[in-house]
Amino acid sequence: MLASTQRLRHSRDITRVHSKGKPARSGPLQARALRNNRSTSRAVVVVGKKVSKKAVVRNLIRRRLAAVLATQWETVTPGYDIVVTVRDDISAASTAEQTAWLTTLITNLELS
Repeated sequence: MLASTQRLRHSRDITRVHSKGKPARSGPLQARALRNNRSTSRAVVVVGKKVSKKAVVRNLIRRRLAAVLATQWETVTPGYDIVVTVRDDISAASTAEQTAWLTTLITNLELS
């Protein structure tokens, strides 16, 4: 789990990153990153109802990806807001696959 200072919480910040951020895609994941004027990076994982109508499944996906992102957080360049969006149901995907997708996203966004 990411620390509270590393989480992007406000909808206005998420909207700003969605509209102005640099995009990248890897498998069923999409991400956008935008420079912030802070000494730390912040991130959020967004899982919409198109992925699953069940909140339990959406929350499971969100928690798993946040945990994988937390393990890779040391490699992320400070000073960015990152929004990771899940496009397909990845609840059956292994942790290794999720790690590979997130690593590719971080590399494509030039954040490592």
